[in-house]
Amino acid sequence: MANRVTGTCCTASVERAGLPGLLRDLQRLSEDQDSADIVFILGTNEEKVYAHKIILIARCKSFQNTKRGEICRIPGCSVTPSIGAQPTPIRMPHVQVETFRLFIQYVYTGKLLLQDSGVFEMMTLAADLGVEDLRSACEDHVTSTLSVESACTLLAAAMEIQDRPGGKSASSFMERCIAFIGDNAADCVKTNAFLNLPKEALIKLISSDFLCLEEEEVWRCALAWAKQRAGVTQPTAHWTEEERARVCHHLSPLMQHVRLLLIDSAVFAEEVEPTGAVPMELSLERYRRAALHAAPPPAPRPDTDKRTQPRLAVNMFTGSLILQQDKSAFQAVINNWCGTPKQSWRLIFRASTHGYSAQAFHSHCDGVAPVLLLVQLSRGEVIGGYSEAAWAAGGAGGYTPAERAFLFALSDPPARYTLLKKAFALCYHPDCGPIFGAGADLLISSNCNSNSESYSNLHSYGDQLAPASLATEYNFTVRDYEVFTYKHN
Repeated sequence: MANRVTGTCCTASVERAGLPGLLRDLQRLSEDQDSADIVFILGTNEEKVYAHKIILIARCKSFQNTKRGEICRIPGCSVTPSIGAQPTPIRMPHVQVETFRLFIQYVYTGKLLLQDSGVFEMMTLAADLGVEDLRSACEDHVTSTLSVESACTLLAAAMEIQDRPGGKSASSFMERCIAFIGDNAADCVKTNAFLNLPKEALIKLISSDFLCLEEEEVWRCALAWAKQRAGVTQPTAHWTEEERARVCHHLSPLMQHVRLLLIDSAVFAEEVEPTGAVPMELSLERYRRAALHAAPPPAPRPDTDKRTQPRLAVNMFTGSLILQQDKSAFQAVINNWCGTPKQSWRLIFRASTHGYSAQAFHSHCDGVAPVLLLVQLSRGEVIGGYSEAAWAAGGAGGYTPAERAFLFALSDPPARYTLLKKAFALCYHPDCGPIFGAGADLLISSNCNSNSESYSNLHSYGDQLAPASLATEYNFTVRDYEVFTYKHN
C-alpha cells in the first residue's frame, strides 16, 4: 500500500526536486521533430523550427485567441493547411531563425539568456505571439541595462526591427535610446558601439536637436565613423586618393545632417575642407554667410534654416527622462529661476526606477538639499518645485522652513510661484511622497502612478493672481517623478 505524503514542507521539497527533470524533458520535447505538429518556416532561407500545438496553446495567446478553423493570429505570418499527418506550416519570413529558436526554448522551459543585440526582436516576438512575461522581461532588460556602453547597440537593434511586422513595440525604446545618447553624447561617441552603428542609426542621432555636442564634435564623430567604415586609420593629410574616396563615400550621406554652417571657421578650414567631402556649393554658402555675419547686422528676422540652429550643447539635468526632447528648453528656464544659469544637477531619485512608494522616496531623498522636484502627470503636464531646505526625517511628520523655495508649472508660458509662508516650505510625512507647503500646495501620494490621491492646492506659494492648482485638475495621477540636487564639479 502506498503511503500518502502530507505536509507543505514535503510537498514543496518534492516540487523543487522534480523541476530540473521536468525542464530537461520539456527541452527534449522542443527538439523532437517526430512528434511535432507545427513547423515554423523562418527567414528568406525558409529554415524550419518544429513545435507542438498543445504547448503553444498553453503558453502563447496568439494560439489561444483564435476563431474556429484558425491555427494562430500572428502579425506577418501565413498558415498553409497541412497535408496528411505532416506538421502545419506557419511562414514568418521576417523572423530570424536564431532568435526564434531561443524564443521556442523559453516557451518550453521558461529559461532564456537575453542579449542586447537581440532583445528588441525577442520583445517583438513575445508581443506578436502573446507571451506577456517574456515581453515584460525584455522591457525590464532594456530599462536596466541602458548605459553608455549599451545604448548604441540597443539603438541599432531597435531600428533594425521597427519597420518589420509587429515591430512597433521597439519604437518607444528607440526614442529612449536616442534621448539617452543625446544626454550622454560626450561619452557614448567614444564607444566602439558608436563606431559600428548602421548608417541609418547614425543619421538619426546627428539629425537630432538634442545631441549634446558642439557642432565641431559632431563633425569629428561623423568623420571617425566614416574612417572606421572605410578602414582608414591615417590622419587626413596622409590619405591616399583611394583612401580619400572611400572615406568620402561614407561621409556623403551624413553631410546634410552635420550643421557645417555652425562650425568654427578655423576648424572648418583645417579639419573639414581638407577631407574633400564638402560639396563646393556648401563651402561657398558657408563663406558667404561668414562674410554677412561680419558685416553690420540687418534687422532681425527669424531664421528657419535648421543648419544654422544650434543644438542643445549642454545637458544640465543628466539622466532626466522628463526634461528631454521637446522639454529640454525648460532646463534653462528652471536654472534661471534658481539664479544659477549654468548649474548642473544630479539625479538622486526616479520613481519609475526606484519605486513609487513613500518609503522608496524617503530612503533616497530625506536629508538632501537643495532639492528640485519634477513631476510628469499622466496627461503629460510637468509641474514641480525647488527648495533650498531638505525633507527632514523623523517622527510622524512636520514642516521644514526655508528662506527660498518655489513651485512651477512648465506650461506655455512656464509659470513660477514663489514661497509666501516661509515656515511651511516643505512638509515631511512618512506615508507620502514629496510635499510642498501646508495644506498642501503640492502633494505626491505613495504609489502615485496607480491612484489619483496626489493633488495641488496653492496657498503657501503664489500670490492672489495664482491659480488654485499647479495642474489642470485638483487631483491627478502621476506618470513619473524625479528629484535632483546640485552637482558639484
